[in-house]
Amino acid sequence: MNSELRTIGSTLITFHKTLAGCEAGNREAWRAFLGDYTPVVYQLFDVYLPALRDGRARLWEEMLLALAANNFERLRSFDHQAEREFLADLRSFLLERGATKLEPAEDITRAPKPAPDTVDALLQGLPLIHQEILFLKLAGYSDGTLEKMLRITPAIAQRGLERLQADYSAVLKKDRDACLWPAAWLELLAHARSAKSADCPPLRHFVRILDGQTSWYEKEPIEKHVGLCLHCLERWTALRELIYWRRGVKRLPETEVNALVSRLSLRAQAKKEKPFLKRVWGA
Repeated sequence: MNSELRTIGSTLITFHKTLAGCEAGNREAWRAFLGDYTPVVYQLFDVYLPALRDGRARLWEEMLLALAANNFERLRSFDHQAEREFLADLRSFLLERGATKLEPAEDITRAPKPAPDTVDALLQGLPLIHQEILFLKLAGYSDGTLEKMLRITPAIAQRGLERLQADYSAVLKKDRDACLWPAAWLELLAHARSAKSADCPPLRHFVRILDGQTSWYEKEPIEKHVGLCLHCLERWTALRELIYWRRGVKRLPETEVNALVSRLSLRAQAKKEKPFLKRVWGA
């Protein structure tokens, strides 16, 4: 089933209707939201904020309260066009907030911390698929996860990692998905996100390419741009990991969903207001 659709009982609910319900403060909509997206959030925390793994539920609660503040102002600022664009904005929010919780001194010291200029040099001249492999490897992903995420063979994966042998061998042959230098890497990602130029394509174009909805003539110049632009490579690889985790994780158990919902300050429905499911379908 398309990840932008989900079923409660016999009723099909779209991502857009769930999000509208969340912004209206509806508990049922938030249960749908948290059940679907909390597992994705936890996977991102495990990769980019590994030192905070044991406190990820509390961290997520804190971020949810920030999303809900001022009548869901921050939540409303995210892209609403489609689920993956929305998740890309949510991911950026999570990493921005998470970066404030990190101690740079806890990054490993047996390898140079990745910086924009050094990463640019590593990426220069590589085919896009090898750039993706290298970038996501530095982010903390294991070989096994990369092979599944990018749908590549081990041989292709290894060719994409050859440039890491000299200075970044610490990231090679990792069995666990966890960044070795979270503070430095999130600083690099923040730099990349801020480096947007007038030539950077809308994220929706990347989604269409990854979905196979474009011709070679349409995608060739876009993929060429991605290979030359750290800002767009960050967004491109973000989509790759979001698509992978969204498809691969199981829905959060209802007991955990209810625990999260109970901590949100949601408005009570007016006495005569129709239930959420009836309102979204005009019943």
